[in-house]
Amino acid sequence: MSKRRIFILLAAAAVLAGLAAWLLLLAEYKLSGLALGGLGEAFSTKIYSAPFEVGKGSFAAPASLLRRLGRLGYRAVEKPSAPGEYVWLEPALEVYLRGFRTPSARQEPLKAELEYGAAGWEINTASGAAAVLLEPELVMELSGPDKVRREPVEARDIPEKLRSAVIAAEDKRFLNHHGVDLKAVAGALWRDLTRRGVWGGSTITQQLAKNLFLTPRRTLRRKLSEAFLAFYLELRYSKPEIMALYLNHIYLGQDGPVSVAGIRSAAKFYFGKEPAGLSLAECALLAGMIRSPYLYNPRSDPGRSMARRNNVLSRMLENGLIDREERAAAVTEPLSLAEIPARPGKDDNAYFTAEVVRLLLKTRDEDELFRFGLSVHTTLDTELQSAAARAVRQARYEAALVVLDPANGSVPALAGGKDYYVSQFNRATQAMRQPGSAFKPFVYGAALEAGFTPATLLDDAKKSYPNPGGKVWEPRNYGGVYYGTSTLRLALARSLNSATLDLASRLGPPAITDFARRLGVKSPLENSLAVALGASEVNLLELTAAYAPFANGGFRVEPVLITAVEDARGGLLEYGAGGRTPVIKPALAYLATSLLESAVSEGTASGLGGVYGWDRPAAGKTGTTTGGRDAWFIGYTPGLLAGVWAGDDSNRAVGVVGAGDALPLWAEFMKAALEGRPAEKFAPPAEGLVSVKIDPVSGLLAVAGCPERRPELFLAGTEPAGKCPLHPRGLKGWFKRLFGIK
Repeated sequence: MSKRRIFILLAAAAVLAGLAAWLLLLAEYKLSGLALGGLGEAFSTKIYSAPFEVGKGSFAAPASLLRRLGRLGYRAVEKPSAPGEYVWLEPALEVYLRGFRTPSARQEPLKAELEYGAAGWEINTASGAAAVLLEPELVMELSGPDKVRREPVEARDIPEKLRSAVIAAEDKRFLNHHGVDLKAVAGALWRDLTRRGVWGGSTITQQLAKNLFLTPRRTLRRKLSEAFLAFYLELRYSKPEIMALYLNHIYLGQDGPVSVAGIRSAAKFYFGKEPAGLSLAECALLAGMIRSPYLYNPRSDPGRSMARRNNVLSRMLENGLIDREERAAAVTEPLSLAEIPARPGKDDNAYFTAEVVRLLLKTRDEDELFRFGLSVHTTLDTELQSAAARAVRQARYEAALVVLDPANGSVPALAGGKDYYVSQFNRATQAMRQPGSAFKPFVYGAALEAGFTPATLLDDAKKSYPNPGGKVWEPRNYGGVYYGTSTLRLALARSLNSATLDLASRLGPPAITDFARRLGVKSPLENSLAVALGASEVNLLELTAAYAPFANGGFRVEPVLITAVEDARGGLLEYGAGGRTPVIKPALAYLATSLLESAVSEGTASGLGGVYGWDRPAAGKTGTTTGGRDAWFIGYTPGLLAGVWAGDDSNRAVGVVGAGDALPLWAEFMKAALEGRPAEKFAPPAEGLVSVKIDPVSGLLAVAGCPERRPELFLAGTEPAGKCPLHPRGLKGWFKRLFGIK
């Protein structure tokens, strides 16, 4: 062997020895004060709201602005002299802003004088800025030392069936290896190499070493360090002690804002028991959750959790840890969860932050998310979120409400149910339900695009349609009322099923589904006339976002909840900028909005003004499914779009209706959201529309003899050319009208 090669080998050995010495010192330092229930470093992931802008002419209500300052910890003083202080002497606010930086916004610390008047806020700063920003609010901490429930358990108090379940689920050769399972490593390496290098095959001891000492970064260096530290832990501790350390450290879900860490806390939270009192089935369920506490959470997805439990029981049988009789009894044991204790107050942000976590877990593993100090920036507006949560809590049954900025798709509020602590199921994003008539705007939008007009006459008579298998489909108008003939505008405003099906049969289902797809509906759609009456299941967020092109001049937007993710050092990991895609012409978007305004002013949603005190322009559509299983209202004003669903989780026919159960929740939210703002009208595009007076009975140009002449909008080139023949002018026409002669 050459001298050069000997030197290289000695240098490599020295580097490895140095690494080993460093790892040993690190381990000794970390373990020197580590009780059996202790933990290594864990940094909480923080979820933040969006910054809040107060600009010249904005109309944020002063009370709302003061609430924001209070949540941010600003102090009321006589004269602000340091960042974080303010004084409110109506109508003037003097505030010393703290300043902040996020990947998408920045505010330097400065003094600002704001005054609220009829024209909104006036801003005065030394820099001459026309707007100032309040820093994002911290709305949730995941794991970390501040919000973790952890109760250590001694090795002697861990039941054998729990140890066996964890071994079967996580490391079947735990009792036989010395920290690293070479057979598992070889298999995992092969799988990982064929899947572009995702590491796997860690033993329980390696997982413990990673959790105590290392970062989650999947690198060869980290993997080698993990293996060495696992070997060291095996030398220092017995297998029962390693198992206890591991079970005391693992993350096992969320109790609202509090992380449930360790097997003892989890046993109490999910089953109301000490570990020693757990049944075999409960041990298997908790062991199965270790891989993914979010995915296999029995409170949010009991079906998937039970399937995972039964898989662990099967592994225990295969490894000889239980017998067939024990497995047979355990797989038939029903899930019986402990009740969650009542808490004072409500966490209005819980459904929103839970959805943020669900989205993050599509691209990040749970270890990274819950232990390594990410900063997650969102679109959340805490005032709008509180208003949404208050509105939903008033529902007779369950309900959900989502809010979008139609201009860019940002979601400032999302309430997925009445009480997150009672049910973590998010009805805004996870529930798939039939939208009923709330789907009809896509039928009518497709019709406008195909050359139909608001004055097109539709046949609104009772009909039957053949179904496969010889059955007959007989859809009916709500209340059994038929108009015989109806204009397209009236048919949508009054949600006439028969007229809508007449229109849909002329268009054909493909034109309707294509239009809905372009606007943002992604769920599978019926390829039959039933699609026109909302027979295909969608979720609330999806449906609400698909209305955005009507509200924003023709652009499809993707709903955005996460704007950026940073690591613990401030490095940018993810930037969630929303996009806009033109899908319909501005004139068509405005005309569709005009039709939906009629639904509010004279149609199924007319109770908005007549019953619920609404007094500003709005457009929207109600929806009610058969038997009152689902109630919907999707509606918008210039600049704000919101959708509401109400019903029963079991999909029972409970008699809810869009106008009586969804509409009032929308009104309650929107009145709070727009408090203090002047009413705005929808602005028409500069070109592409024509307004003429028509006779609403014939749908043609009105003449002097028509008893009613109504202005109507048309896409340029589609306005009627013929004159109304039903009401002739002159003496002859007068005579016919006088004596009722046709």
